[in-house]
Amino acid sequence: MELECFKYKERMSPETAVCRHPGDYCKYRTSCIIYYLERERGKSSRRGQNKSGDGPDVPGNPEENR
Repeated sequence: MELECFKYKERMSPETAVCRHPGDYCKYRTSCIIYYLERERGKSSRRGQNKSGDGPDVPGNPEENR
């Protein structure tokens, strides 16, 4: 199955689908499956980073800073 950009008529596979014109206005963006898949992949990769301890480092106990 291939996905097609409604605005630019570009075809791409679902595994590698990314918006190739993210800075351009697109009236289809809110209903775009390509944009949705790209955002979901970004969310899942960020979740994986947070689990590995890449979150913000706050030294010491917050109670000590008072």
